[in-house]
Amino acid sequence: MMRLLITFSLVLLGRCQYHETLLDSPPSSVLSSLQTNFPFLDDLVNNPLNYFVSNVKHKSPADAKDDTAACLEKIYSLAKSFKSEESLRFVDALGKPPSGFLNGNTVLMGSYDTCKSMIKSAGYGANYKPCKIKAVMTLSNNTKVNTPVTWTVCFPKECRNGNFTELKRAILNIINSRYDPIHIAEKTVITTCDEDYTYDVGAYCAIILISIILFMVIVGTLWEPVVILLTSMKASEDRKVLVNSEHGNDDEIVPDSPALSNPVVAPVQKSTIGEVFKCFSLQRTIGALFNTTTKEGQILCMNGIRVLSINWVVLGHVYYIGLGAADYTDYVAMWRRYPMAIIYNALPSVDTFLFLSGFLVSLLLSKDLARKGRFNAVGYYLHRYLRLTVPFLVVTLGQGFLAHVFIRGPFQDILIPGHRNCVKWWWTNILYINNLVPWNKVEFCVGQSWYLSNDFQFFVFAPIFIWLLYKSPKIGISVTLSTLLCSCVTAGIICYYNDLGPTTVFDPHAANFTDFRLLYDKPWIRCPPYLIGLLGGWFCFKNLDSLKLYVSRLSFVTRLLVSVTLWIITCTVQYLVVFGLHNDMLRKTNGEKLNLAESSLYESLARSGWGLALLLQILMCQCGLGGFINKLLSWRGWIVLSRLTFSVYLLHYIIIQSFIVQLRHPFFYKPDYEIAILYIGFLGMSYLAAALMYIMVEQPLIFIERMTYRR
Repeated sequence: MMRLLITFSLVLLGRCQYHETLLDSPPSSVLSSLQTNFPFLDDLVNNPLNYFVSNVKHKSPADAKDDTAACLEKIYSLAKSFKSEESLRFVDALGKPPSGFLNGNTVLMGSYDTCKSMIKSAGYGANYKPCKIKAVMTLSNNTKVNTPVTWTVCFPKECRNGNFTELKRAILNIINSRYDPIHIAEKTVITTCDEDYTYDVGAYCAIILISIILFMVIVGTLWEPVVILLTSMKASEDRKVLVNSEHGNDDEIVPDSPALSNPVVAPVQKSTIGEVFKCFSLQRTIGALFNTTTKEGQILCMNGIRVLSINWVVLGHVYYIGLGAADYTDYVAMWRRYPMAIIYNALPSVDTFLFLSGFLVSLLLSKDLARKGRFNAVGYYLHRYLRLTVPFLVVTLGQGFLAHVFIRGPFQDILIPGHRNCVKWWWTNILYINNLVPWNKVEFCVGQSWYLSNDFQFFVFAPIFIWLLYKSPKIGISVTLSTLLCSCVTAGIICYYNDLGPTTVFDPHAANFTDFRLLYDKPWIRCPPYLIGLLGGWFCFKNLDSLKLYVSRLSFVTRLLVSVTLWIITCTVQYLVVFGLHNDMLRKTNGEKLNLAESSLYESLARSGWGLALLLQILMCQCGLGGFINKLLSWRGWIVLSRLTFSVYLLHYIIIQSFIVQLRHPFFYKPDYEIAILYIGFLGMSYLAAALMYIMVEQPLIFIERMTYRR
């Protein structure tokens, strides 16, 4: 048994490309098939330790660095005395081939807790640390394997800092030299280890900022009750002194005095500092959160659209983030299912927010221009920057500098890249340029933050379009549509000449983020929904009332026909945008080349089609053609949840990551019922965390802003 465990732990550093043929073989022939495909398997089975040790010693160069030599020496000593308790614990903590390996379950988990117990054991001290080795195997024709291999091990401290260069090279030489068609390039092997991360400057800044917020909330919540109590006590004392002085007796209180029978509490004196603290009062912020009062002219259906869209974003990220710890059993077959297009093509959910943002900015700014003939540029930009940046800064510091210190587990490597990126690029977040800097890499500090940069960049340039629409509608419409057309053409050209798929989808063959760098997060590609929103907001400001009047004069039958026709058309467009990629996914998973013309056409038109469909649906809801759909989307309950969507977007990512990181087993995509339960849990936790963010950060900022404008 010991031989087999060590055998598979060494062999399965690379994934066998022949798993599909092995699946068709009877169970009794699996071992013989492996021995046929891997000639060195017989040597390993007969004497695995000696074979491994001899190859490691032989393959290691004489001039190996001290840390590499010490690492190899420790492995060698463990192999020589593998019956000792330390060696047995070492082997016990190693990742073993799981059941279903031949179906794609290529995560050799090992025991994270066993390794940790060795660290805490008095006999070993801090001599071991959990590590993870990932590799991608290729054949002689450079075709990449569908699924990567992850092997968790418990390396001795001599193998420090992940510098296992010669050890990895030795294992790779064993595999590559014994079977010619198989090749595992050393550059594809990534090793990460569990380190004792300490607080850095960013972590201290996060702690200070969070502490200040908590202090303001506590003081603000207690401020008014305490001030009222102290004022009442002082007034009571003053009345006692007044009554006693009237009767010439400082020691006697006269209970029948008119001053005591009709007490008057002095009003609480207002101060600037007190008013600021009261902005953080939980009584006020919670009341504001649950206030469902509406005003005339509000577009209530947007609340439902906003909530449903953020729920869709969270659903897509449950699958996406889970890839870092995924069990790839039947992975390809899962994405070939028709309903899964809702997951791998959840991208229009973000386009919805871009459209809504452009629509509301245009509507409000058009009203401002019509009322005043100008707009306050300083207030316009400062208001938006502060409202976005303070919550965003809290998440940037918490997710980028604190999460990896407090959230520990077998898949902690999921959090480490984010921290490293934040150390280098945190400043791009507060400047809202992280979708442009660094230019040729995908190194986000806070992975979901690319959207905020796009939205803010669009917000910066929006007044130009709105001013043109206000001053000269023909010129404004022409400029906006021309910009929209240029964006669509640019997307198609980039897609065509770089041989990219129609959009960023879960692609088991993908090896880089070319599509993300060139298409997904760039403002000149993502702007069509926002531009359509700008036109839609201006159109509603100018023509909504007359449009309502026109629709009201139509007969019931005509309204019904128009409503049904438009809803069918818009829903069909949205259906094609989401599910139109199903055949492309089938081709991808079959290893077929996509039709570049089709991909480019989809990339050019999909976002614009989605934005136009949304615009028509909102207009129908506002003009009395929405029917039960408008009633559903305008439900008052959405008002509270819609206030939380911004914070849900900021916080759901780290909530999902914190769960994945601590898993003691791979993340399973099956059954669907289990994923549904997890999704509901993630969504509930995200809204709960968002509520805390709203009442402690977002709403106090709104109160402070109002107080500033009043003054």
